[in-house]
Amino acid sequence: MPSMDHSIHVVTAEMGAAGAPAYHYLSFRDHSGETKVQMKGLSVQRPHSDIKALRGVMAPADENRVPVDHFNVVQEVEIFRGPVKEYLRKMAMAVEALHFINAQNLNHIPEDQNGDSPNSVAHTLVKAMGLEFPAESSAFWAPGYERVILPKNWRSKYDA
Repeated sequence: MPSMDHSIHVVTAEMGAAGAPAYHYLSFRDHSGETKVQMKGLSVQRPHSDIKALRGVMAPADENRVPVDHFNVVQEVEIFRGPVKEYLRKMAMAVEALHFINAQNLNHIPEDQNGDSPNSVAHTLVKAMGLEFPAESSAFWAPGYERVILPKNWRSKYDA
């Protein structure tokens, strides 16, 4: 009998050639391995401002599963596999963190390599679910990936 476990993956995509800046996002997959939902950080133009806003989004899977046409997926690391009930609890924890991130109304300034970035959103969601960001994903140069946007005492209302 096939496994009915669902999984969560950190996907790393490089923009252009090998060694280019990487972009991390999360892929939530059903028991068949099909991506059902993605969670990612985006840089959004603010009206009447040169400074972009950083937003976290949850969206149905793109057909090609990469955020922008010129990104190439270079790695996918499974960070969770388990029953649908636990998978949905983890997803709820990540959505709760997305709401928190967006409520902060953060700026995304691409020149600030250590600041808040779409990569910070991915790392924050991993931490919010009580999971660890995979070491193999940190091997890629991804500006801002080390930042976690949650307060140090963050505890999800979905935490068991």
